[in-house]
Amino acid sequence: MLGFKRFKSLASLALSVSLAVAGLSAALPAGKSYAEGASAATVAAAASVNVQADIQAAIGYVNANGGVSSDWLAFSFARAGQAVSADYKTKLAAGVETEWAKASPDPTALARFALVANAVGLDARSIGGRDLIAKLASYPSFANVYADIFVLLALDSGNYELPAGTAWTRGDLVAAIVSGIDGSTVPDLYGMALSALGKYKERPEVAAAADKAVAWLSANLADDNSEAIAQTIVGLAAYGIDPADAKFAKGGSNLIQRLLAFKNTDGGFKHQLSDAASDKAFATEQALRALAAYGLFGTSHRSVYVNAASQWVATGVAIEGLNGPLAALSATQAVYAWDALVEIADRNKLKLGYTDDPQYGKFLSAIGDAKGDQSVYWLYAVKRGGAYAPIDASLEKFRLQAGDELYLYLSGADSGLVKSVTAKAAAGGATAVNVQYTYYDSSFKEVTGPAAGVQVAIGGQTATTDASGTATFKGLSAGELAYTVTGYRAGAAPRVLKYSGTVAVGAGQADGESFADAADISSWASEAVNEAYAAGWLQGISTTELKFAPKQQLTRVQFAALILRLLGETPASGAKQTFADVAPGVWYFDAVMTAKSKGLIGGVTTTSFKPNDAISRQDLAVVLARAFKLDGSGSKTAFSDQGQISGYALASVRAVYDKGLLKGTSGTAFDPKAKVTREMAAVIASNLLKQGLISK
Repeated sequence: MLGFKRFKSLASLALSVSLAVAGLSAALPAGKSYAEGASAATVAAAASVNVQADIQAAIGYVNANGGVSSDWLAFSFARAGQAVSADYKTKLAAGVETEWAKASPDPTALARFALVANAVGLDARSIGGRDLIAKLASYPSFANVYADIFVLLALDSGNYELPAGTAWTRGDLVAAIVSGIDGSTVPDLYGMALSALGKYKERPEVAAAADKAVAWLSANLADDNSEAIAQTIVGLAAYGIDPADAKFAKGGSNLIQRLLAFKNTDGGFKHQLSDAASDKAFATEQALRALAAYGLFGTSHRSVYVNAASQWVATGVAIEGLNGPLAALSATQAVYAWDALVEIADRNKLKLGYTDDPQYGKFLSAIGDAKGDQSVYWLYAVKRGGAYAPIDASLEKFRLQAGDELYLYLSGADSGLVKSVTAKAAAGGATAVNVQYTYYDSSFKEVTGPAAGVQVAIGGQTATTDASGTATFKGLSAGELAYTVTGYRAGAAPRVLKYSGTVAVGAGQADGESFADAADISSWASEAVNEAYAAGWLQGISTTELKFAPKQQLTRVQFAALILRLLGETPASGAKQTFADVAPGVWYFDAVMTAKSKGLIGGVTTTSFKPNDAISRQDLAVVLARAFKLDGSGSKTAFSDQGQISGYALASVRAVYDKGLLKGTSGTAFDPKAKVTREMAAVIASNLLKQGLISK
């Protein structure tokens, strides 16, 4: 929802969509890109700078003068979108072997090989049978800050993990690079440092060092050689700063134009302005790298050193209109949310209109034919693990994770996102479904409250919520039911973004009602049972009468669903089947797979879950300890039947016992193999609430 707050502060930008949206039918005009937009700082410069034309001219110069003859030329060619020959890849492997054979291979050379390998589509962990990442990790340290920079760039180019036992961390490299930004007159170093630090700019020490480097470059970067300007462009783009920003302009020319001043008529670039001939090995290569970096910055804000394919994730992309869904698409080559949007726009010939604000980043103003005023506007949301992820960045800076679902939707001043959907019994055997949503009030404060006037579809019925956010249904069958919440309204943006999930429905306890089997509930559990029902943690077992079945054993699948409810987690859809006995389509599939993905539960074997087996007291203790991060490894608590407690469960049993969540059965016995009953589960839930580990 952060996007809404930012939008409200940028009202003058006119980011909105007309109420008369017809759809997404507009195709790309001939000769135009998928998107139209520019920051205020670059509008004037963009008209006179054709980066793609200069990239092609530089490539033509290299091809006319012997072709790709160095590793860095291969790198820059690849990052400019050019294919690199199989012959070069063979030479790369030979170069790795030559360096490897030295008594002390140069780590900077190894890092260069890794960067080039990633750029040309190879794996740096297997070049001619050599693992460059493992080799770099074997060094105890590096001789200078330049080596630190290149090693960090190599690691991050393919998102490589360091092997166990490495003497240093990425953090150590970052610290060394930060310390190298000391105010010295080294423009090349500052540009290279910014290239390596972009991924870590949220760290305060990195931000401070980058500010120092940017300030120095803005004030002191001269036009005495093209390589320093090129490295600065690469570094700024990798760090997420527009190289064409006015702070780097001199004599009326921005940094891109300053670099292009070194361009010769043959397409190559000179080392100095006074030189007559182009220099292929250094000036042209680094200029090509800089122009490729600027091109990537303009489309995705991605570093030229990062091989995006190594970090691609697949994501669903849903586009929601005023009166219903406009499109349900998918992207397969996304790192950031903007990548996914660009991919589906390219594939479906949709033109994107957007504004690129220097402070807040990209904001959509149109998708296809949809564009308009300030009363209704495009925002985005990402559903992750069944709930909306916090939005803390603009589209081009929000990093996606595997399984994310990206939503682009029309929003208004009172629109919001569904926060929770719960169901409980109502009078007369009905079920009350309550919807809460999150929105921003007039003072830009995030508020969670009832979603009034939204439509809830569940069990083949549809009803509209009242002022309390509640819709009432009769005759719903018990179980985990799928629902959909929509907030479409005539003449206005939807109240909420369309939201689907599952909710437990049963014969619960309405106000003033008592259980038909209340006499079967143990006295020590009666209060907890009522509390668990009122909170919606547990449901009834009958659709015809209010029954609790307190002595009924809790199955493994019922406990998986319960632990997610206690944690406030929503079962996520779309998981792949892991267990042969938990198949897609059964009501508990999403709950089991979500609990497994969060490390809460495991199978009886790698392929079997045994969903209908009752859960034992010791296994329940293990899950509780995982879910609520309880550590009993240092506990000395002893039980008279401790020999019956499995070794894998003893620390967890001690942890939940010491916390007061699960007591013994008699005296000092724990009875670890005994099965958990429904009333026992209610007491555990109540104890979690008392300990402040959960909330209603």
